[in-house]
Amino acid sequence: MYNPLALLNEPLMKALLMSPKIFVREYYPRGAVGKDLSLLFTCYDQENEVEKTRALFHFQQLTGSNYAYLYDSSVIADKEKLLKAAMMPEGYRIYMNMLSGPWVAPPTLKKQIHAYMLQHLPWWNYTKSYQLHIHLKDRFGQLYLQLSWKANKAEVLLEEIENASVCATT
Repeated sequence: MYNPLALLNEPLMKALLMSPKIFVREYYPRGAVGKDLSLLFTCYDQENEVEKTRALFHFQQLTGSNYAYLYDSSVIADKEKLLKAAMMPEGYRIYMNMLSGPWVAPPTLKKQIHAYMLQHLPWWNYTKSYQLHIHLKDRFGQLYLQLSWKANKAEVLLEEIENASVCATT
């Protein structure tokens, strides 16, 4: 699985904690390396009512997960846990819902996108003669690709694109 998200680190967490935040923690199989447990933290602005509502909705979507947790940075115990997580304890790989730099689809993913489009969007009559615009989006811990080509637009789970058979296009 392709993982574009950045690992959490202490300077990043300290910067985020300069204002009140809510963090939603969840299992993140995309970041798995070896036997380490891979987790994703999604950050929401606690002072923005819309963001608070989104954080609660996100957390509710994780009902039944052993790894789901809602951190409130204004609670001292939660803030300490967040700072500890930023030190990347042994046995864990913790990611933030952020990119480490500008995102460009890697060549392997571009092939998968092409295969997906031919299989699932045949009415687009897609050809490589016009530029395909690809944007990575995060929605409640799920990664999506927004595909734009000519007047066509679609948002597709990254996982669906990764599961498209590249062989079907040959």
